[in-house]
Amino acid sequence: MKISVLTPCFNSGDFIERAIKSVIAQNYENFEHIITDGNSTDNTREILEKYDHLNWVSEPDLGQSDAMNKAFKMSTGDIIVFLNADDEFEKGIFQLVVDTFNKNTDVDMVIGNLRFIWPHKTFVRYPSNKYSDVIQYWKDLFPQNPVSYFYKREVQEAAGEFPLQNHYTMDYWFLLKAFKVSNILKVDEVFGNFYNNGDNKTAATDSVRNSHKTVVEYLFKNDIQRVPWFYLRYSMLKLYPYYLKINPWKRKKVRNKAMG
Repeated sequence: MKISVLTPCFNSGDFIERAIKSVIAQNYENFEHIITDGNSTDNTREILEKYDHLNWVSEPDLGQSDAMNKAFKMSTGDIIVFLNADDEFEKGIFQLVVDTFNKNTDVDMVIGNLRFIWPHKTFVRYPSNKYSDVIQYWKDLFPQNPVSYFYKREVQEAAGEFPLQNHYTMDYWFLLKAFKVSNILKVDEVFGNFYNNGDNKTAATDSVRNSHKTVVEYLFKNDIQRVPWFYLRYSMLKLYPYYLKINPWKRKKVRNKAMG
């Protein structure tokens, strides 16, 4: 089975070589590594030019979702996996994943554990393969980084292109759609390392707010019967403070009412 490793990147010169080497270290011959760079202005392209096996482009894009869509269109593999430029695979994972797919021909996606590497601590997350767990994002049971799941290309084709307007939780949007209709198999092995240095996109954004927005929008559009009362209550509790923050007129009105 051919594995397509897809890496969107922009100004990733400080760490993209680590990601590239983690693919090479798999010692699995039937793969392609596609990198879609958003016209980086650092040394990213110089690093990419060092590796003849890479299939890469460097040109302006509309953000990470656009780069991910572009990479998938360039791919030809049976199995798809996204590798962020600042993350890496564990050794031997490609062969393990292929063997798992071959032994379980009805499986659409294989997920593994994920090692979080933070400046102050390291720990492992153990995701669930249940749709009911994935939509309850606050439990942290969904695969939180694409390095920890591989899937057949038909899953991506069925889900459709990543939404260009979603710049933060496009991978979670995909998982919601995939978990609802796919046969997911969980493997008790660490598939890769997610580096959170405090400066990357995940650390710099309000992940709770973005995850909540993604899951609520998805459920109302695609799975309305799964919208329980506590989602609506949670929406108000989580999003109302942000609404007041971005709407000074409403905040003033609420304050005056409280004073009256």
